[in-house]
Amino acid sequence: MNSECACCTVPVTVSRRREAYPEVYMSPSTQSLHAPSPARSSTVNAAKVLLVDDDPQLRRALRTILASAGYTVLEAMTGEEALDKVEQEGPVDVILLDLKMPGIGGLEACRRLRENIHTPILVISVRREREDKAQATDAGADDYLVKPFGVQELLSRIEVLLRMATTLNPLRAFES
Repeated sequence: MNSECACCTVPVTVSRRREAYPEVYMSPSTQSLHAPSPARSSTVNAAKVLLVDDDPQLRRALRTILASAGYTVLEAMTGEEALDKVEQEGPVDVILLDLKMPGIGGLEACRRLRENIHTPILVISVRREREDKAQATDAGADDYLVKPFGVQELLSRIEVLLRMATTLNPLRAFES
């Protein structure tokens, strides 16, 4: 099945299984068209992103997109694994966190992460109700992005969160 990317008119081949996230499941050649240009913010360079989602296909697609945009990507499948990763790997620059996961789930993982770290947390979820967004914010999330989403919107939101974190803590730029 063919369609167009949500953020431009580049043709994207989408399988029926991937119809829910056509913007995220792009071919590598199409993804390169969406990678940020070198002129974009320097906050992107070498930033470490923790990607927490139980969907292996979505994680693989996002890992490819984020790596092509210059991010170092760590992955976790559950909230518990995310907590362990942060403890083992040290500080990360931004966390992408799904809400619907096995185990403690995204909201509880967000609460526990927020107790220990001040890293920006971007919730990525299929839940689109106001109550879900409010609960995520109350749990400590800094931003909320509803699936499916465009690649450019995701990259822009990550960049804003990194810029805000650096502005709030100027020494953070030198810690990495």
